[in-house]
Amino acid sequence: MFTGSQHDALMAISVTFSLFSFFGVLLIIVSYLTFPKLRTFSFGLVFYMSCADLGALFSYLLGSPDEGGLCRFQGLIQQYFELSSIIWSATIAFTLYRAVVKLQDSASLLKKYLALGYGVPVICAFLPLFTSSYVNTGGWCWISNTQTVGQVWRWLLFYGPLWSCVGYNAYCYYLTEKAMKNMFANQGAEMPSKYKALIKRLKLYPLILVICWFWATVNRLQNAFNPDHEIFWLYVMQSIFRSLQGLLNCVAYGLQPNVRKCWVEWLSNRPRTSWLVDKLRVDDDVEVDKEEGEESGDGDSKKPVEADTML
Repeated sequence: MFTGSQHDALMAISVTFSLFSFFGVLLIIVSYLTFPKLRTFSFGLVFYMSCADLGALFSYLLGSPDEGGLCRFQGLIQQYFELSSIIWSATIAFTLYRAVVKLQDSASLLKKYLALGYGVPVICAFLPLFTSSYVNTGGWCWISNTQTVGQVWRWLLFYGPLWSCVGYNAYCYYLTEKAMKNMFANQGAEMPSKYKALIKRLKLYPLILVICWFWATVNRLQNAFNPDHEIFWLYVMQSIFRSLQGLLNCVAYGLQPNVRKCWVEWLSNRPRTSWLVDKLRVDDDVEVDKEEGEESGDGDSKKPVEADTML
């Protein structure tokens, strides 16, 4: 276990970086609830993921409770919301794959998505509770690293699904990128800028999970091999990067032209924000002009079903 000052340092780190993510997550949630134009199926998936990110951020703000009810509560909601966010990222990858590669809409799958994204984590969160595996693990409460069953739960219920989703997301995005490139190459047409931008983002989506959970995985591997010797700086790295997931998800999934356009329209009615409106409008107008110029030459060309707001 760490000293009091080390616990305080971990708490300060979690709170500081969580605040950045909080504003990013809040932007997506407020955008979805405020603007009817954004209440689409695809952006709804981003909204559901952001709600999970918000729950995870709340668990980080509980600090490092002593053993007891609050400790078990922190461990349970942390396990639930972190896993939920990861699963929602996989549903987004699958939805985009179906839209671009299979030319299929996934709106009819919403109930299944909700059961997967919000239902499956319930099971994965409560199983460790039944074996009394939620304890203070050094910097916060989560699944025990000293119990044999706790180690099994860690890898079976969280890190196994995490890295499975990383691999699955990367595979879906690889197939999606390949399909888009082949489609325009077969037509002999120039790829519109919005599809080029999407391809760039495809490479970022699975990378977010790697960035946010690499150090956590290293830390938990160290815990598994040497549970009696915890390394403080690994907890620091884990605290920093896991706390940034909400912010990175906002940047990658949420700050798209259609979202900015909604805010431009809203801010236009508030004169004091004219400087921000001008900046957002210039950026979006450049993108729109590029798209119109590229698409005007071949209006009848076949294009993949758009995953609305994610494009």
